[in-house]
Amino acid sequence: MNHNNRLNDIGERRYMIKIFGIVQGVGYRPYIYNHAKLFNIKGWVSNQGSAVTLDIEGEKEAIKGFLIKIIKNPPNLSTIEKIKLLPKEYKGYIDFQIKSSSYDEKELKFIGMDVATCHECLEEIFNIDNPRYHYPFTNCTTCGPRYSILRKLPYDRNHTTMDTFQMCPSCRGEYNDPGDRRFHAQPNCCPNCGPSLSLLTNKGREVLCTDPIEKTIDLLHTGKIVAIKGLGGYHLACDAKNQEAIKTLRKRKNRPHKPFALMVKDIEIARKLCMINEIEEKILLSNKRPIVLLEKKGSKTLSDEIAPNIKKLGVILPYTPLHYLLFQGAITILVMTSGNGSSAPIQYENHEAIEKLGRIADYFLIHNRDIHIPVEDSVVKVVNDQETLVRRARGYTPFTLTINITQEALALGAEEKSTFCAAQNQYGYMSQYLGDLKDFDTYGIYEKAIGNLVSLLGLKPKIIAHDFNTSYLSSQYAETLAGKKVAVQHHHAHMVSCMVEHNLFCPVIGVVFDGTGLGTDDKIWGGEFFVGARENFIRVGHLKYVTIHGGNKAIKEPWRIAISYLHAINYKYKKVLREIDEKSIHTVIQALEQNFNCFESSSVGRLFDCVAALLNLRQRITYDAQAAIELENILEPSVKEYYSYNIGEENGVYQIDYKSILMGVLKDIEKEVHPSSISAKFHNTIGKVTLELISRIKERYHINRVVLSGGVFENTYLLTYIVKGLEKKDCDVYYHRQIPTNDSGIAVGQLGVVAAIEGKD
Repeated sequence: MNHNNRLNDIGERRYMIKIFGIVQGVGYRPYIYNHAKLFNIKGWVSNQGSAVTLDIEGEKEAIKGFLIKIIKNPPNLSTIEKIKLLPKEYKGYIDFQIKSSSYDEKELKFIGMDVATCHECLEEIFNIDNPRYHYPFTNCTTCGPRYSILRKLPYDRNHTTMDTFQMCPSCRGEYNDPGDRRFHAQPNCCPNCGPSLSLLTNKGREVLCTDPIEKTIDLLHTGKIVAIKGLGGYHLACDAKNQEAIKTLRKRKNRPHKPFALMVKDIEIARKLCMINEIEEKILLSNKRPIVLLEKKGSKTLSDEIAPNIKKLGVILPYTPLHYLLFQGAITILVMTSGNGSSAPIQYENHEAIEKLGRIADYFLIHNRDIHIPVEDSVVKVVNDQETLVRRARGYTPFTLTINITQEALALGAEEKSTFCAAQNQYGYMSQYLGDLKDFDTYGIYEKAIGNLVSLLGLKPKIIAHDFNTSYLSSQYAETLAGKKVAVQHHHAHMVSCMVEHNLFCPVIGVVFDGTGLGTDDKIWGGEFFVGARENFIRVGHLKYVTIHGGNKAIKEPWRIAISYLHAINYKYKKVLREIDEKSIHTVIQALEQNFNCFESSSVGRLFDCVAALLNLRQRITYDAQAAIELENILEPSVKEYYSYNIGEENGVYQIDYKSILMGVLKDIEKEVHPSSISAKFHNTIGKVTLELISRIKERYHINRVVLSGGVFENTYLLTYIVKGLEKKDCDVYYHRQIPTNDSGIAVGQLGVVAAIEGKD
């Protein structure tokens, strides 16, 4: 009997296994090591690229049990995307080892996300007998920074910004012990060897004190504004119960109305402020720790200055040791807003933060652990009992999704709410939210973030996808890159982003409502009904065009949009818009009559702006979509009526005529109907006409699948109205949950279009 036959008889086997996904920096190797001992498995495990590779030997049944355990029940933070298993010739290993990491540029790559502090680390932080008592950089393999400190793969300490801190013997012992929960925790440190805090004035001078955190708490309590360096960048913080501090922050930040996010001490405080269901509570307490948009309670605990004219609060729980330590005094609620000026990117480097935020903050609580890539807080809400991403950032990025494209590609996204998306090995990698590229500093962060992800992946894109609008800075950036350029129409990208999220390839009816996007006829679209697939579309319906004066100025001053609509329907403006002086109105009317500095638009977003202005809710906005947001927030949900509407047809394309809708609104204004009722009736009308037009398209084209996308569908009332209506009509309806419905999803859609086109070639 030869050796191999004897092995087969006793059931000994050898396999080489590769596990791809988020499997590094999550305690996977020690988990595998300990279970190998348990199942008497011999061989080794190693990080390779961003995969975990195993070479294992053992009895057949033992291997089966071992694999079931490590694959079906991996560590909490891991996400397994793909597994390769190859039988090998038996070798005769005598033990099981953890080998050092290696890197293969050709393999699949997955990048870990920044994670909130775990319960075990929290216990150490608040245990006075523990060496890490009150240490604000405590972490282990199940928590702490990852993407924000990562310079390159594989995820090892020398590839992170922690490489400047040499571990002390105690931390090194934890790091090298497979039985310790800090085994290969790359940011592992303690007070003896890790980063430290400093408190500075806004002039950069150090504040001498025994405890910077305790001093910061005192400063916040007395109404000071403190810039606090966190996991992915700076926050501007003040006591949320101090109205004067909030007013000061608004004035200094030039943010008169946009809601501030709140960080609260614990879930009990959150419950006192907001209505919280089980799903919302689960998200709040998750290790991703996003800002969650929650319904306000009637409590007068907080000033209306925090979220003026809005029924919801953005609430977040502490997610770093530093945050938890800030709530050890009397303060239980902090305003915790992004550390930036108006429309600028979040600050993340110490010297630049003091320079850029020094006029806003009174003090700076800084640390010396560098942030390599800044990452904002994510924002989510719950819609129809599902987590829905508004802003995908810390804890949710980089986001990996399957995309059927063989060539490496880069999709550059839109201009506002920008993200980008890279493709490699049939996976897409969606970046974090970056902001408005028209801001100089944001554009710089955009370029750096692209360079960083390209470097991490070893990407050499052959295809560059960009928006159809060549004036977008993202489209202009495309011209600086080598590779085949593919221009993707903005609203088609919206539709396809939802198709990618829901893995749809067949033809759909696409309903895309947003504010701005260049159409194929060089007009501004935004109230679109498509029939199409990933590779192409036809426009089968839209909101009737209106001529609007003012370009980007009109978007910031909705009264100009209202005048443009009133001019289009020959309605005398003097009955409404009494807050606007006649000279300004006359100037706009003259420009409309001469078609000077005007554009034609089918945008539903602009129609919402018009109605908000007619109701005198908002004539000038100070943040994106403010008028439409405030219009939704005043509506009375018990009102079920709607205005009359007309759907016409021209050259086989349906058109929704806005005249009868606006006349209904105007008549109610004349009759002094309460604005909350008018808002509800307007919302119901947009929902009703959308449902009817979908029914007509469905009947004509025999398509039952409906995709909803675009920034207007941030409007939860309208989205829910249309979804419920489509479900009653037995349509298969798809809308965004994990990819934002706003322009942050454009890059994913661009990549989906490119993949489909390339697949047809």
